[in-house]
Amino acid sequence: AIIAYHEVGHAIVMRSMPGADPVQKVTAIARGMALGITVQAPAEDRYLMRRSELLAKMAGAMGGRAAEEIIFGDITTGASQDIEYVTKVARRMVCEFGMSALGMVALKMESDGSSSIGPEMAARIDKEISLLVDQAYATALNILREKKDKLIAIAEHLIEVETIDGAELDAMLFSA
Repeated sequence: AIIAYHEVGHAIVMRSMPGADPVQKVTAIARGMALGITVQAPAEDRYLMRRSELLAKMAGAMGGRAAEEIIFGDITTGASQDIEYVTKVARRMVCEFGMSALGMVALKMESDGSSSIGPEMAARIDKEISLLVDQAYATALNILREKKDKLIAIAEHLIEVETIDGAELDAMLFSA
C-alpha cells in the first residue's frame, strides 16, 4: 500500500504543477530496484529548461515522500533515489545555472575533485541547495494536502489494478 501511495504522490504533484509533462503511467509493481514507477514523458525534446520547470520536477520527485508523510505519518527509505535526484538538480541550479540567491557565478568542482571554493562559500552553497530542496518538498506537501481525497482514491484504485495510464489518472484527478 505504501508503494501505491508513494507513486500516486509523485503523479499527482507532477500533474498539478503548471506546465508539467504529462504522466504516461503509474505502477505499483516492483521492477528491479524500483518498488514502483511513475513515467512522465516530455511533450517535446528540450534542451533549455526554465527555473520554474526545474522546481516543478523537484516537487514531483518529492511527491512520493510527501504522500508517505501525509497518509502514514511516517516515512520510508523509498525516497532515497528521489532525494538524490532533487539534490543533484538543486546543486546544478546553484552551482551551474545561477538560479539561486548566490547569483550568476560558476561554482563547479574541478574534474580532479578540487575546488577554488572556500569553506564559507561551500556552506552558502549547501544552504541554497537545502532551501531549494525544502521548497520542493513544501510544494509537494501543499498539493497533496489539498488533494488528499484524490490521493487516497487513486492510490486505493492503483492497489487493485497495479497500473494506470495517464488518461485514467487525469480522469480520476480532474473529475469533480
